Amino acid sequence: MPPERTALRRYTRWLPSVVLVAVCIAWWSPLGVIAALAATVATHSLLTRFDLAGDVLPVGGAALRSAPLSPFARQPPAGDVTLGWAELGMGGPAYCTQMLRDGAIVDDVACDGGTAQTGTWTDLAGTSLRLASGYVDRSEVVLGYDEQRKVVLHFNAVPHVFWQMLGERRQADGDAAAAAWVSRQPHVATALRAYHGLWLAPDDPALASPMQAQLRRRLPDGRELSARLLLPDDLRLTAHPDLFTHTQPYALALDGMDSGRHVCYLHTVIASPGGHCIVVAGVCLDATHRPVEGVWLVYWRGHWQAVCRHVFVGEGEQRRSASLDVLAASDDGRLELQACREWADAKGWHREPLVDVALDLMVEWRQTAVSVGGRGQRAWLALPSG
Repeated sequence: MPPERTALRRYTRWLPSVVLVAVCIAWWSPLGVIAALAATVATHSLLTRFDLAGDVLPVGGAALRSAPLSPFARQPPAGDVTLGWAELGMGGPAYCTQMLRDGAIVDDVACDGGTAQTGTWTDLAGTSLRLASGYVDRSEVVLGYDEQRKVVLHFNAVPHVFWQMLGERRQADGDAAAAAWVSRQPHVATALRAYHGLWLAPDDPALASPMQAQLRRRLPDGRELSARLLLPDDLRLTAHPDLFTHTQPYALALDGMDSGRHVCYLHTVIASPGGHCIVVAGVCLDATHRPVEGVWLVYWRGHWQAVCRHVFVGEGEQRRSASLDVLAASDDGRLELQACREWADAKGWHREPLVDVALDLMVEWRQTAVSVGGRGQRAWLALPSG
């Protein structure tokens, strides 16, 4: 789509409504209303024909740069923190993942609409035992956590009977005796393992992939890409401790020179034959260091630029989103691209290259989309020379 057409969509999307109101005002009668509706439909059809109907396409520019990063907290939270939540069905009971006050990550905890930061756990005074309701496999259960032993407990009990008997024990004998009674109830215990200030389940994939402080990738011409970890050693100081156990943001550098750009890995790097153009799979971060957008970071003629990793294809109401792959880069600053449609079904995740379609690309060097024509399964983008 030409840039002027992209800009025009900001205004033309309101034109059918303007036509409707104008005709109704000029000819206020039953026949006038019918004429206004007909004029509105005709206007929309005309705009669709010239690809000027519908919402404005997302734009590039500064939107493809990371936000200014905020400092991390100086101290871990003093209480429990709800990290995420879901419901059992539409409007059903809510359950959440919590980071407890000692850094333990516990799933399936019952919570009040998913918003409760504290108060979902019952502490037995004078002991290290905490208890809570939870939901596992769509059924209500009783959960326990031993802060001293770092063990999560799943009790084989009828929840309402368990809570009634616990209340009676606490009232009659005190919390210490009640904790001893709880420990004798049938349960399954899961010992947690330490990970950068957190305590994770032993089958958590993060434990098998240690966090790396530095990433390095040697290019064919001898230059080196490096990436420096942006996270503190104690993940409790971050806003997204569970996310950062498996996705870590890094600051990207080329030959030791900071790029001002960010990546989560250096697995995907594409270099032109002479090494003049380098493409790296990168991300944009929000102020809390959370990745919010995937981009292709392109280094050419001493400058870094970003191209969004999803594109728009088609026109008018048929417009849809697709993922964007960079297949190759040339020394003259041209990228060979391929757009793929992605979908999931019962057989798994699928990707299918799109054929003979124009791609509307979001790029950093301009606010409006860049339209590139496709031939077969390929399209080409020329980087700006300045």
